[in-house]
Amino acid sequence: MVAAAVVGGAALTAGVGYMSSKNAASTQAGAANRAADMQQAQYDQTRKDLSPYNDFGKNAINPLMSAMGYNPDFSVNQNNPLQQRFSAPTADQAQQTPGYQFTLDQGLKAVQNSASARGLGTSGAAMKGASSYATGLADSTYNDVYNRALQTFNTNYNSASQNANRLSGIVQQGQNSAAQTGSMGMTAANNAGNMLTSGANATASGIVGGANALTSAINGGLNLALTNAIYSANTGNGLFSGNSNTGVFGGNNASTASNLTNWGA
Repeated sequence: MVAAAVVGGAALTAGVGYMSSKNAASTQAGAANRAADMQQAQYDQTRKDLSPYNDFGKNAINPLMSAMGYNPDFSVNQNNPLQQRFSAPTADQAQQTPGYQFTLDQGLKAVQNSASARGLGTSGAAMKGASSYATGLADSTYNDVYNRALQTFNTNYNSASQNANRLSGIVQQGQNSAAQTGSMGMTAANNAGNMLTSGANATASGIVGGANALTSAINGGLNLALTNAIYSANTGNGLFSGNSNTGVFGGNNASTASNLTNWGA
């Protein structure tokens, strides 16, 4: 009965060690899995929060292309102000200015009348005066036409540039949102992976620990059985024999001490 009690105690100890190891590993693995779930949930919420900015930026890409003077196939739209270069008006274009011809005619008549009143008629001096007037009018008219054309070009260019910059800011905002989402996704994946790996390692450790506890108990029982067999073969009695003269753990305390001494303890 003593032998059965010793073996039973060893088995109970092994069972407790096995269950403790399994329970600890299960607790650690469960905590790691919950942490990974929380990490995923937080990333999903962050992605949801950033999604409107991401979508807003993506929807502004095509308008930005158009504002910059590009067609959907990336060919250039030559009519777009940002794709144009300022071209100075020609003299002929300046002469087509409304009112120019009328002003010229009236001016020449005034010069001729002035020359006639002074008795110059169609003299060289009169002709020179008419030429000077026409040249001055052409110069001033051209300058006005040039300045107006340049001002119009700059106004159109600046307006188109401001619109493109506004759309570019929206696209940039969406790009930053997408980059942030991607970066946080990578971080979340790495963290969740580490947590899940930690949980798997804990589970594996619990399995190994439980197996070691059982193996230790089995080895202890086998060693005890082997020792008992050897002792029985040499003495005719088992280790736990009730015989005070032969059992190592049998009889009273004095005989047990003597048996241990005789056995070589």
